[in-house]
Amino acid sequence: MSKARNLGTVLHQWGGSTAAFFAYIHFSHDLSAALLVPLLPLIRESLGLNYLQSGILLSAYAFTSGLAQLPGGWIGDRVSRRLVIAIGLVGVSVTTLAIGLSPVYYTMLVILVIRGIFSGAYHPSATSMLSSYVEVTRRGKAIALHMIGGSMGFALGPILGGLIANMLGWRFAFIILSIPTLVAAPLVLKKLRQQEPVSSRLTNQSSTEESVTSQPKQRGISIGQVLRPIAIIAALVVLTQFISSSAMAFMPIYLVDKHTIAPVYAAMLIGLIRGGGIIGSLFGGWLSDRWGRKNAIFAALVATGPILYLITRLPYGGVLIVIFILFGMVALMRQAAVQPFLMDRTPPHLRATILGLYFALSLEGGSILHPVAGYFMDIFGIIEVFHVIALISVALSLVALILAKKPIRPMSNKIIS
Repeated sequence: MSKARNLGTVLHQWGGSTAAFFAYIHFSHDLSAALLVPLLPLIRESLGLNYLQSGILLSAYAFTSGLAQLPGGWIGDRVSRRLVIAIGLVGVSVTTLAIGLSPVYYTMLVILVIRGIFSGAYHPSATSMLSSYVEVTRRGKAIALHMIGGSMGFALGPILGGLIANMLGWRFAFIILSIPTLVAAPLVLKKLRQQEPVSSRLTNQSSTEESVTSQPKQRGISIGQVLRPIAIIAALVVLTQFISSSAMAFMPIYLVDKHTIAPVYAAMLIGLIRGGGIIGSLFGGWLSDRWGRKNAIFAALVATGPILYLITRLPYGGVLIVIFILFGMVALMRQAAVQPFLMDRTPPHLRATILGLYFALSLEGGSILHPVAGYFMDIFGIIEVFHVIALISVALSLVALILAKKPIRPMSNKIIS
């Protein structure tokens, strides 16, 4: 009995059963979303693509997904976050199935665009909806638990996708792994019946009373007022995401071309990077609650450049595999600190919109860079381009180290959780 009570106490600290359910939803969404990058070497070989065409495939999904984050968040704030999440899950599932059935390159390109539109519906609404269930002292850990679901999806997706592709072909990997996402949609509609939990659900009664009395002030806060004090941090995080996503997008092909490993094995190695994200999510959420959001964010930013540089310099072996895991850990540690940081500084009625804007900017830069990187890889080679990406990342880490002590300007209106 005491063990069950202790387990329940620990789960409560990490957002309770609600955060665990959101983690499951995130897992189902990202399990299918995780397949394109690791299976790209097989798709490239099957369809006879060059680096530029491979980059365009990645960009087709990332670009539209990035654009869709902003309207997805805006609609979630104004209609029903629960409904937006469910529609997004159904759309991602159906289009993932369609990718597996795509006969040619251009058909897949169109389907990836449609898939990106549906994908933009999930993250802004899910994270903002979860944030409203927990008080600020648990928010970092609750969002971290939610992110673990996505990390597990991105970790298992490449592994399961690689195994299925090895036995049945890459098309069946998309077809089979589209099913869990579809199953999650009706569960969302059933369990999350309320449009949005009200602030009175928070366990801290004093915070609740303060929240109720300050609602008119919060409604008067604009998006510009939320973003101005954190513009420098947000810009640095987004730029780091640009570079990291470009490296991650071509990582399987990089492993195949530089280290001459089998494409299926390269797909599974991406699962290790994503597996590191599970640790990073937990650590980032815990650290942001204990050490502060800003400190956790800058710790991840400073570490990103050196880790990416080591990936381009080390020979293939056990040490490089450890660095892969650290790369995934730091990337998700950054996200686990940034998302509660944004939620803490945003009134409830703007949370999905602000998150949509953040995800849109993060994804758009990467999606634009994918075909650009592919173009230069066709000219100079993938190894040389990866070296440039790593050096840019190191430069961003140095900037983060310099700015780490810069204070954040306070807002004129306090944001209440």
